[in-house]
Amino acid sequence: MNRMDHGDGAIGPKTRKLVVAFPALDEEKKQLITDHVGSLGFSVVFCDDQEQALKEAADAEVVFGMNAGLAKAGNSVRWACTPSAGVDHFLPVIEGTDIQLSNSSGAYGLTIAEHIVMVTLEIMRRRPEYVNLVRERIWKNDLPISSIHDAAITFVGTGDIGKQAAMRMKAFGPRSMTGVNRRGQNPDGLFDRIVTLDEIDKVLPETDLLILSLPSTKETIGLLTEERLRLLPKGAFLVNVGRGNVLDEKVLERMLRDGDLAGAALDVFEKEPLDADNTLWDCPNLVLTTHVAGNWTLPYTVNRIVEMFLADFTRYCNGEPLHNRVDLTAGY
Repeated sequence: MNRMDHGDGAIGPKTRKLVVAFPALDEEKKQLITDHVGSLGFSVVFCDDQEQALKEAADAEVVFGMNAGLAKAGNSVRWACTPSAGVDHFLPVIEGTDIQLSNSSGAYGLTIAEHIVMVTLEIMRRRPEYVNLVRERIWKNDLPISSIHDAAITFVGTGDIGKQAAMRMKAFGPRSMTGVNRRGQNPDGLFDRIVTLDEIDKVLPETDLLILSLPSTKETIGLLTEERLRLLPKGAFLVNVGRGNVLDEKVLERMLRDGDLAGAALDVFEKEPLDADNTLWDCPNLVLTTHVAGNWTLPYTVNRIVEMFLADFTRYCNGEPLHNRVDLTAGY
């Protein structure tokens, strides 16, 4: 635990307090936060230990961390910010209180979009199979491959991740890019057309590549049922980087094993971590990654999280609306 402020290092009884439990911060970022909030009349305590963070949060006004318990550790918290984009674990804690909740949506689009491009090319160009052939020292180069060029891509979720992915996919020359979202809006005019979530059945049969980047909400949990997954053409590909509970994993696995889908890439799962005996580990035509698409191991992502938090910190202290405030009704 590091206790820092902008003055002599002591936290007095009248000092407004920020508790930070964000393990990805280096000393430079900690100092940046300390200086910024100190100039606005706050002291800050950095906690690496979650139990200690909960104790410190008991008299904090602002908390910044992944643990939703920080928001209810005491009666003084007025604003909770999470360094994640997803907030489903915070909603039951915040509901019915006057605590403002903000997230870090907008920090992950770049890194997750690059992940989407990577795994899409892997499954379309059969890289896992070629890796196995090389491992067995078998010289083979005639596996049929697919291309993003001239593909019909459907983006289910057109927030920061969906937009960033669309910007990059567009460079490959797809035949069409359809966005699916709740409001029916076309952000930045990136998509050739937009349909709402309740119209998704119309576009699935004509989709070559389905990209899912949805948050976990009442509307999205279980959205991709077996009936909907089977609307996809036999040669279609699926990428999920949003939440694992949006689709039926067992059905998806069965379709991959039966050849009813050409390939899939999953970075998120219904239960994480996956059990060692889960059959998804060796499912054919599946690129499996362990929830790494938006990891904090990319410095850019952490930099953006801190930048957005400090910008909202200034707004908070000035009595202005938080830019990244979560709509508790919508769930994001």
